[in-house]
Amino acid sequence: MPLCLLALSVSPVVLANNVLPDNEKICMKEMEVLLGQQQVIFSDSQTQPEVRRLAERAIDVSREAFSKNGSYCEAQQALQAMDLRKENVLELKKGEINYFGRSML
Repeated sequence: MPLCLLALSVSPVVLANNVLPDNEKICMKEMEVLLGQQQVIFSDSQTQPEVRRLAERAIDVSREAFSKNGSYCEAQQALQAMDLRKENVLELKKGEINYFGRSML
């Protein structure tokens, strides 16, 4: 059955009761992958500091969005809406790591 027909065949009452929990489960699994990727980038000491900074900000944006409503879907939307081109990685924001452990020693 085509997806559009399947969606129309579902009772609106049932659909309304199931949308959020089902979507949240899907978003939670997707966020596990997305945040896992960002954490790997942030934790890799061989990655350029600018790239690590962007990963740190992506994690922070997701965490902040999730803390507002406890929604994984909203956290995912915030992460995906982040415009990395507009991020000034040289400008340190409150709470960010300011030293990535690179030295000439």
